[in-house]
Amino acid sequence: MNDSDFIKFVADNRVFATVRADSAEAALRAAEAAIMGGLKLIEVSLATPGEFRVISELRRVYGDRACIGAGAVNNDEQTDRAIKSGAQFISMPHTNNQLIETCRRHRAFPVVGALTPTEVAYVWSLSVPLITIFPASALGGAEYINALTSRMPEIRLIASGEVGPDNICDYFTAGAFAVSVGKRLFTRGDLQNQNYVAIAERARGIRRLAGVL
Repeated sequence: MNDSDFIKFVADNRVFATVRADSAEAALRAAEAAIMGGLKLIEVSLATPGEFRVISELRRVYGDRACIGAGAVNNDEQTDRAIKSGAQFISMPHTNNQLIETCRRHRAFPVVGALTPTEVAYVWSLSVPLITIFPASALGGAEYINALTSRMPEIRLIASGEVGPDNICDYFTAGAFAVSVGKRLFTRGDLQNQNYVAIAERARGIRRLAGVL
């Protein structure tokens, strides 16, 4: 998969399901539920115990139907271990040129965090395929995304931070290229109660709201 293929895959699927759990088993089962619900962009937060094993297992079992990546990546060691575990994309909450180059060297896709217009423009100048606005909710949510996309319409933005069923449509109307959904999909109650059926059903609803066929 090259940059163009990845961008098309994201354009077709529109929702990153970002899972963070208290155990590798819970994260794996929650991610499986999201896949069963039709979400095909799965981001495993490195704040999850056993995160690299989760990435490896998801790639092994679902590599033919989903794109698996690592989230909350902050340094070279994490990047290297995530890629060796099979991560296809590396999502970082900030802009780090060294991590971007590490991703390119190992043919993993960098998904880079930015917030201000200056940061967004700088990251885009590095030929990064996708830029995550995080935390979008802190600066006005969909209105902030609209302010950015109306002035920089060519830039592909992912809205992240407090994104859920009640505002997904607003983000896409505002011009977001994709959204990242975390705790509003993988709720703490469902994870604690192992209610993976509820997660799968919520994933189906989010998929419909995002207009994914």
